[in-house]
Amino acid sequence: MKSNFTLTAASFALTALFALPALAADAATSPAAEKPNGDQILKQMCAKLAGARQFSFKAHREMDPALIPGGVVAQSADVEVTVLRPNKVVAEAKSKKGTRRLYADGQTFSLLDAGVNLYTTIPMRKSIDGLVDEIDQIYGFVPPLAEFAVSDPYKELRRQATAVSYAGRSTFPTGFMNLGSVECEHLSLIGKEADAEIWIGVDDHLLKKLVATFHRDGKPQVHISFSSWNLAASVTDSAFTFTPPKGALKIPMRPIAKLASR
Repeated sequence: MKSNFTLTAASFALTALFALPALAADAATSPAAEKPNGDQILKQMCAKLAGARQFSFKAHREMDPALIPGGVVAQSADVEVTVLRPNKVVAEAKSKKGTRRLYADGQTFSLLDAGVNLYTTIPMRKSIDGLVDEIDQIYGFVPPLAEFAVSDPYKELRRQATAVSYAGRSTFPTGFMNLGSVECEHLSLIGKEADAEIWIGVDDHLLKKLVATFHRDGKPQVHISFSSWNLAASVTDSAFTFTPPKGALKIPMRPIAKLASR
């Protein structure tokens, strides 16, 4: 995938943009031989997600302006994602710019910008894996947090991360007003385009937080916190079917090649 090592974050418009990874953590002080295996912890988390046929989660993403085309201020969005393997995904992102939704029902792929009532739909008879690859190659973006929806999240993350290390345990605030907390395993991932730090729950082995730092001027970052994981979400096929809102205008989704030739 393009510039998204690590765990792509979501901010999709009619030309979605995602990205994420994070800064490397300080080395732990205990001898290396006594450290837990960071790669095994990552693999365990990914295996748990891969084993879920249908699941949902929420994420709050904050992105530095340098990672946003034409951006001058940081942007934040609240994202909800629901997956029904092997070929269905629906995602919604809410920000100050409005609400945007993505639908993949196994037959078509659709994007809706609810704020301006514009949408685009293309045939996409693919599995989630095939959809992610084809959208990336042809249209130049990746659906929200796609690394977690594919059939083998570990393979995708390790394809982009050259190294994984264990950084220690820490407490991550959760719940209303951050009044709760959960103990996490803290990992550092090193990538070609960005480095990432992730926090995985000790008890449930699910991702709680990701911070990505890109190898660019100013070291721009993406911060994503995850919540409301449900690995047995009750969903039906109809949840992934896109119906254009009344009065919505359909626009074409332009491939990268056509945009480059303009």
